[in-house]
Formats: sequence, structure tokens, C-alpha cells
Amino acid sequence: MAPEALAARLAALERAQRRHRILLVGLTLVLAATLLVGAGDDGVLSGRTLKLLDDQGRVRALLTTNSGLSFFDGAGRPRANIGLEADGTPAVVLNGEASRMILNVTGDGPALTLTGGRAALRAVLGLVNDQPGLVFFDGQERERVRISVADGSGRGLLRAADGATTWQVPSRQ
Repeated sequence: MAPEALAARLAALERAQRRHRILLVGLTLVLAATLLVGAGDDGVLSGRTLKLLDDQGRVRALLTTNSGLSFFDGAGRPRANIGLEADGTPAVVLNGEASRMILNVTGDGPALTLTGGRAALRAVLGLVNDQPGLVFFDGQERERVRISVADGSGRGLLRAADGATTWQVPSRQ
């Protein structure tokens, strides 16, 4: 390519780049003005849904009045949610590949629930009537171990595969 043609092409690219920069600044100002106008006189932006997108246009965070605040990974899978359940109970849910942790506070008290594959219940740590307890479940969601405090004393229970109690504290009278 001749030096004159190369210089002309470079000048055209520089003009195009300046136009794009001006256009980008203009669009940014229009977006900012739209948000300010949408916010109203009181500075409040209102709506039913807020989506935050990544550079590829995928939803990475979503805020709605129904589901609360949700975070998504690059594949679109929900990974975390902070919100209220249908009955108004506050909850935090963290999703792994095949497991889940749920932290909520019901009328009985706070609880931390762990699930495994196929969303099977595996463990619960919580307060019921201000009494702490920890329960472990097998793969079929059958209770296997329970440790708790009731009426100021510790209690424990182990169950065999058939559900029969194999150990209990205090022991049965």
C-alpha cells in the first residue's frame, strides 16, 4: 500500500474513532438524563425489576419484588438469593453444583439447612422455641442423628438404617 493511501486510511480511522467517542459520550449523557428523569423529583428510581448484565448481555444480578436479590453465574444458574419467602420469612440461599444452603428465620427461630444431591435434606441446625438442635439425615432424608438441648439438658439420638434407635441420651427409663 502506498504511503499516501496509508496516511489517508489512518486519517479516516482517526475521524471515525473521534465520532464514536462523541457518540459514546452522548449516549452516556442521554442514559444518565433518562435515569435522573426516571428517578423523579425525590431522586428515587422506581420499578418492579432491576437487571444487571455482564459484557455479553447475560443477567448476573436480578432484583425483583417477588424473588428479592438473586445472583447468577456465567451459565445463567442461580448461585445466591437474598429475599423473603411467600410468608414473609427472610431467607438467604446459596447454591452449589449439587448442594444448597438455606438460612432463614421463622416464627420458631433461625435455621440453617443443608441439602445434597437431588435437593435431599442432609442437615439442619436451628433453634426451636429457643432450644438449639442439630439433625443429620441419610440420602433418603431419614433422620439418623439428633443432638439438642431441651429444658437445660443435652440430648442425643442415633438411629440405625431400619430407623430403630441404637443409642439415646438420656436413656429411656
